[in-house]
Amino acid sequence: MRIAVANLPRPFLAEPRTIAQNGAGTWHDLQDLLSEARLAAMDEGASFSAALSHVAAIGSSGRKKLERALGQKAHGIINPALAAPIDPLAKILLTEGRVALSRSNDQLPAKMVVGFSKFASAIADPGTAIRLPDPAARYDVEAVLVAVLGKHASRVGSGEAARSIIGFTLMAEITHRDMFDREWKTSNSLFAKNCLGLSPLGPAIWIAAPSELDPATEITLSINGAVRQRFAVSDFAHGIANATKAWSRCVLEPGDMVALGAAISQPRPGNEVDSPIEIAPGDRIEIACAPIGALTASIAG
Repeated sequence: MRIAVANLPRPFLAEPRTIAQNGAGTWHDLQDLLSEARLAAMDEGASFSAALSHVAAIGSSGRKKLERALGQKAHGIINPALAAPIDPLAKILLTEGRVALSRSNDQLPAKMVVGFSKFASAIADPGTAIRLPDPAARYDVEAVLVAVLGKHASRVGSGEAARSIIGFTLMAEITHRDMFDREWKTSNSLFAKNCLGLSPLGPAIWIAAPSELDPATEITLSINGAVRQRFAVSDFAHGIANATKAWSRCVLEPGDMVALGAAISQPRPGNEVDSPIEIAPGDRIEIACAPIGALTASIAG
């Protein structure tokens, strides 16, 4: 089951709604599905973070009921325009190694989980045309797997950290490289990583526990149809549960996200971990992961 956000007319004006997709690819309103499955309803107008918390709270048995109800649905919402599956107040914590391994593949990542924060304002909707703040500057992109929290997590162990994750989505982490090169001299990268609407997120959240994510699952980044990054979940220098455990010192809430990208993917024969990948106006970006789907975006010319 995948869940996402879309603007739907209910009852008269379009408003953000949480929708769910079944195996046949049709989308349906989550609130209606909860009712049909005879599960506790969400508050009307609940935020997306509240919806994630609600799905986490009904437990595995409730989610099975929800999936059965979803599987019985045939005619759903036609071609919904999906929005980035994140609330305005949610935070994204992106894990980095001490150096990007592509720049020196004999370097080890940092033993300690380190990285940076992204604001929801830096996120763009899936399928959007990204407008660069300064088209003459240099920009680059990295494929990122994102773990989404469904439960509160504060200074938890790795087991509890894993249980706090409700699912996974994808992000195209786009950096203003010229700005980054100026900032790094002050040990800062906040501005270069948080340009308004620069990093697409989505297209949806695959509802699954970390144990359901096969370590061999691959994430790929393609630019104009050519694969430029390829790595597997097992390649991460910091595992998903351990990274979430480390970031829980910042206190994680439902809807918050812990992201891991190509920069901490350890090289192995056959994988491609060059990071970051330079982009320019006119480029088409696709990040794909089989259980999640494909996140697409373009760079406006």
